[in-house]
Amino acid sequence: MRILTAAARRALWLPALLATVLTAPAFAQEAPVRFVVPYPPGGAADQITRLVAQEMSKAGGAPIIIENKPGAAGMIAADHVARAKPDGKTFFVGSNAPLVVNQALYAKMTYDPARDFVPVSGMAKSPLLLVVRHDLPAPDVKALIALGRQAPGKLTMGSAGTGNITYLAGEYAVSKLGFQVTHVPYQGSAPAIVGLMGGSTDMMFDALPSCMAQAQAGKIRPFAVLDDRRFAGLPDVPTAAELGYPGIDASAWFGLVAPAGTPDAVVQRVNQDVNRALGQVDLQRKLTAIGAVPMPGDSGVFAAFVQAERDRWLPVARDLGLKAQ
Repeated sequence: MRILTAAARRALWLPALLATVLTAPAFAQEAPVRFVVPYPPGGAADQITRLVAQEMSKAGGAPIIIENKPGAAGMIAADHVARAKPDGKTFFVGSNAPLVVNQALYAKMTYDPARDFVPVSGMAKSPLLLVVRHDLPAPDVKALIALGRQAPGKLTMGSAGTGNITYLAGEYAVSKLGFQVTHVPYQGSAPAIVGLMGGSTDMMFDALPSCMAQAQAGKIRPFAVLDDRRFAGLPDVPTAAELGYPGIDASAWFGLVAPAGTPDAVVQRVNQDVNRALGQVDLQRKLTAIGAVPMPGDSGVFAAFVQAERDRWLPVARDLGLKAQ
């Protein structure tokens, strides 16, 4: 029996060790990327983000972790990401409230939506749907208006939270329709819809992904789509304009932003990854099925879209005198 010296043993295992070390970076460099969603699971933001992330993961690369961090109209998550290291590993799922509306509602914010983030890419948007509890004694929008005018403020309107577009567009719509409601904020669309189904609130303006299934099942009643066209999944539901109430169209939208200082090369790479995913027929089909429309384009396109939303909705919020509740 031959006994190997220590030097000989090292000569045998050293090549194997080197082979392991040389192949390790393929795994070590792929640290997870976090997409921080400012709302609970189940809502439009969560559903859209997960669908986009799933399609992106098919191309390989770093694994994507979806982190739900709800609260304070999206500001808890926004502040968290604004303070994150700009290394391309943390992204914020920005939407109407944290990137636009909160500026009008809150006197003080711990982050600046324009200064503390770099726009990366749009993901998807969805028109809002006016829905009411299934047993509300009003068969249509005209009857709803009449009911609201009989007792101003008696009707309760749920929302995904103060600052959310479901709140701002809702207040704007009822002001145009000529009646008043009492706002009941929730921490996200999913719990707000549960409250509507349970009779805790009377009505809501919600994004299609978080309310369409319940509307199709008859658990809530859809009255109008706040868009310029009907939605294929609810073909019998008219637009507000068709009912004689133009100009109250509104959408919930979602896109990625990164902490300020994130390298442009990283921003462009992630933008390309998102757009590649949005170009896939399978993802387009899945988004359409839940009532969402892809928002492709480079980072400049998304930046211009967000600015246009600020130009539209901030004056509305101020004109209505809306403040955080």
